Amino acid sequence: MTWMTEFGESHKGYVGSVLPDGSEPKPVHLDPGSGADFRTTREWWAYSGQLGRPKAAFVRGCCACGWRGASSPIDWEQLSDEDDVLDVAGLHKDWSAHIEAVERATVPLPAALDELLHQLETVLDTLVGDAPAAALRAAEVLGRLSRRTGRLAAGAVQDDGPLQWEALGTALGVAPEKARARVTHYLLLGVGGR
Repeated sequence: MTWMTEFGESHKGYVGSVLPDGSEPKPVHLDPGSGADFRTTREWWAYSGQLGRPKAAFVRGCCACGWRGASSPIDWEQLSDEDDVLDVAGLHKDWSAHIEAVERATVPLPAALDELLHQLETVLDTLVGDAPAAALRAAEVLGRLSRRTGRLAAGAVQDDGPLQWEALGTALGVAPEKARARVTHYLLLGVGGR
């Protein structure tokens, strides 16, 4: 189970586990059977003590950015019945509070633009159901507009002087290295034409 926001992978949330000694276990590699398509996870259920894996004593809300919430004990005996599920409402609430703090630290959009974007999202959601081909065309137009705006904004950010990646990351709601990658990505869109 993962939780996503407008920040995407930078702030993907999940229910992580904590070992009895208070440490966080290393990611578990899941073998799908045949083939080389291994998947890794840090989610709590992978640390049940089975298949030579460590057994978690606690769970907590976690974020891809490194944020960790308060720990809550796991009652493995209660979870032995397949019908029982772990109550993660409190962990999700902790992570949501973290996301709200991230959002408060980002650079605010002008109110008129924010409202326009919400209206656009509503119209596009309806268009997908009513006229999917028109929605696809709209996505292409928005993609071009987004790339152009990103390229111009990245250039303007760079022209403002020496970049402080930590400050830009906070303003965008991402880690400093993601902010740097985003600026580089948009700058490279301008290389070689549109």
